[in-house]
Amino acid sequence: MRGLVERRPSMSTSELVEVPTADEALPEYYRDIGCPQLSHALKDLDDKSNLREIEHAVTSPYSRNFFVDFGDDDAWCAFDLDVDTISSILEKPRPSSLYTRWINIWYPFEHQTTLEAIGRRYDLSPRLLGTMCSDPRNPKGTTTANGSKGSSSFFAAAHQPIKYLRHLQAQAIELEEGWKGWSVPDVEEPAMLPDMNHYQIADEVWHYTSVDWGRKYVCLGYNSVYNVRLKPSEDVDEQLRYQDLPEGKRIWNWLLLCDDRTVISITEDPFPFNGRHFTGEERSAILFLRRNLLNIFLQISKASDTTKKSPLATLPIRKSVGNSHEETLHRPSDAPGLLFYFLFDDWYSHYSLVIRREHRYQAELNKMRHDMLLKAELKHIDRLHHIGRQLAVLKRLYQSYESIVDHVLEKQTATMASLANSHIVMTTEESGQVAASQPQVAEEDSLLGVSISSAARVRFVRLKHRIRLYALSEIQDCLDQKEALVFMNFNLIAIKESYAVERLTRITLLLGKVTILFMPVSLMSAYFGAQLSDVNYTVLNYWISFGVIFFLSVLALIIFGAVSGTMDGKMITRPVSRVLIDMTKRAWQAKKKNN
Repeated sequence: MRGLVERRPSMSTSELVEVPTADEALPEYYRDIGCPQLSHALKDLDDKSNLREIEHAVTSPYSRNFFVDFGDDDAWCAFDLDVDTISSILEKPRPSSLYTRWINIWYPFEHQTTLEAIGRRYDLSPRLLGTMCSDPRNPKGTTTANGSKGSSSFFAAAHQPIKYLRHLQAQAIELEEGWKGWSVPDVEEPAMLPDMNHYQIADEVWHYTSVDWGRKYVCLGYNSVYNVRLKPSEDVDEQLRYQDLPEGKRIWNWLLLCDDRTVISITEDPFPFNGRHFTGEERSAILFLRRNLLNIFLQISKASDTTKKSPLATLPIRKSVGNSHEETLHRPSDAPGLLFYFLFDDWYSHYSLVIRREHRYQAELNKMRHDMLLKAELKHIDRLHHIGRQLAVLKRLYQSYESIVDHVLEKQTATMASLANSHIVMTTEESGQVAASQPQVAEEDSLLGVSISSAARVRFVRLKHRIRLYALSEIQDCLDQKEALVFMNFNLIAIKESYAVERLTRITLLLGKVTILFMPVSLMSAYFGAQLSDVNYTVLNYWISFGVIFFLSVLALIIFGAVSGTMDGKMITRPVSRVLIDMTKRAWQAKKKNN
């Protein structure tokens, strides 16, 4: 297709300028693919005029997928491609100038045919491909044939242990009674395994991970937790179920690094039940969930102005300060691994979740400590229990990240069994000993997994140290503080009870002293009221006797309180007897020292 011919006013007839069409503006590689949709959707990522449109497409909840090809000189991207276009892109070998490809898929259940095309291209295992195509809209509590709910036994046992044990006991009795009259039935078809949905497992076990190797890929599956607060569910069962889980949005991610320097990222649908009708809260949540992805996308573009952003957000995927020969030589091999690493290391989410100073858990523990000092109650123990369970989930989650890093850094080697059971050519001499009719493969092609560049490996090692130093240590500190608060709360309750007992003791002692105080006076009054012969008393005699007896009673109570250490009904530091003994000891020691 030829371009349009434009005549400028200042030019003669012979000076004609040929304006290229949209197809001719594309590189020859994309024109050779021959997909009209690709020609229409392809955008130059280094063109500043396209950045706003591309940024809107990345953050739009209605975007379904995109792909990016980039090298030192060019970067091209396209959004919302159909399965035929993606298949054509995968089948067409790209030029060496575009040394890295990134394919991202949102809402994977709606892209089963696209995932199947990716699976055929990179020889994914059937189990891995089927797991990627799982439907997240399957209900979490499906009804089984016997009418009971097929919800997780893990949470059933956790929240209703007695009821769950009784249910198991009833099932055991039914099985025992049924065994007595058991006969061999006519088997028409094999029994099916229970329907376990992948997203149900990922939602119940947050530290669940998946690491798969193939001859053409390495695949990571893991949960990410984002510090996003959404409106809580009105379902009481859902509230009880999630009270032991961290507050935030959990998202399952697939991340593949392929042998042709292609990185594939697949993200779970965060809101599978809304029918693509997003509320303002959900749109804000999606924008937060894609913040790291948007930053990586903009870092690939040379038209993006990184000087206005934080230096911590700058990623050396395509941009560099220098242009040395060594750096330029290794950039094609480093870029895919770096892209793979930065997609895995979402520093924004980890920092806001549990790493930054005065994060949510630390702030809540400090608030509870202040509330305990004001008034210690048993309800604080229940809240601390749930905080401890949430922190334990986060601890296992970060430990799963550490395990993933160990698997990524693990070097795959050929075992003796694989060498004996396959026709692998080790050396040139050994290759001559193998029959010509037998298929032969090179040793490096027989190993599972994809090699990761040294630039990505050192960052994975650094990430492992950061997980231990920042995340796991902070979580452990919070767990220790939680245990200390539980102990402190019980101590405060015990102290409060001891104060209450002391007040009761003081009241009892006061009543006893009042009784003892007026007992001699009562006896005296009874004596004066007795009719004795030849004995006469005046009123003055009565009140003088009353005053003397009352004074002697008060004096006796004071002496008794001082000696026993219960002066005024309140425990003093030391009784008088102990004070006298200590004074005698000090005087004796001083006299002995002087002698």
